[in-house]
Amino acid sequence: MPIRVLLSVLALAATQVQAQTTSPAAGFKGLTIHDECIGENTEQPDTCLHLRTHEKSFTFGGNAGTVYEVTLRVRGLFEPTTIEGGEAPDPAHPYFMTGGQAKRPDYSQWHIDVSVPKQSYTLNHYPATSHTIYKEDFQVTIPIAAGATVLVQTIDANDREIDNGAKGKPDRQQTIPGVADTPLAGQILRLDVVRVEAH
Repeated sequence: MPIRVLLSVLALAATQVQAQTTSPAAGFKGLTIHDECIGENTEQPDTCLHLRTHEKSFTFGGNAGTVYEVTLRVRGLFEPTTIEGGEAPDPAHPYFMTGGQAKRPDYSQWHIDVSVPKQSYTLNHYPATSHTIYKEDFQVTIPIAAGATVLVQTIDANDREIDNGAKGKPDRQQTIPGVADTPLAGQILRLDVVRVEAH
C-alpha cells in the first residue's frame, strides 16, 4: 500500500475513534466558573465587589435530530436567590429550579440555559435570600438536543456578592475537595458529566 494511502487510512481511523470517544456533552467536562472578588465592600464586610456576569457557552454535540438525557454532577458555593413561577422537579434538591423568573435579581443567579429544548435551570433557588453561602453537591438530568447552544452563567443585578472568603461566620471559608481545596473568595460552580444517553 502506498505510504500516502496508508497515511490517509490511518487519519480516517483516528478521526472515527475520536468521534466515538468524544462525548456530545464534552463542553460540560470540568466546566468551572469562579465569580472572584475584585475589591472590598467596606459597607458590608461579608460581601465583596465582583463582575456582574460570568459565562461560558458551547455547542452540544451528538447526532442531528437526537435529544440526549445529560446527567451532571453540580458542585458549588453559592449565595441564595429566589425564583418565582418555576418548578422544582426533585424534592430532595429543591434548590434546582426549572423555568421561572428571579424574584430578587440583586442576588446572584447561577444557571444553565439550553436553546433546544429551550429551558433555563437555576442551581441556587432558596425560599429566602440571605447573606449565606450554601455548599451544594448533587446530580441532575436535563434534556439537550444535538446542536443546541448551552450557556452556563451567573448574573447579578448589583456589583456585590456574598463572599465565601470572609471570616468569622460558620458558613464561610468552605471548600470543595478536588476543586477548591483551599477556601476561595467569592463563589464557584463546577460541573462534571456523569452520563449521557440518547433519548
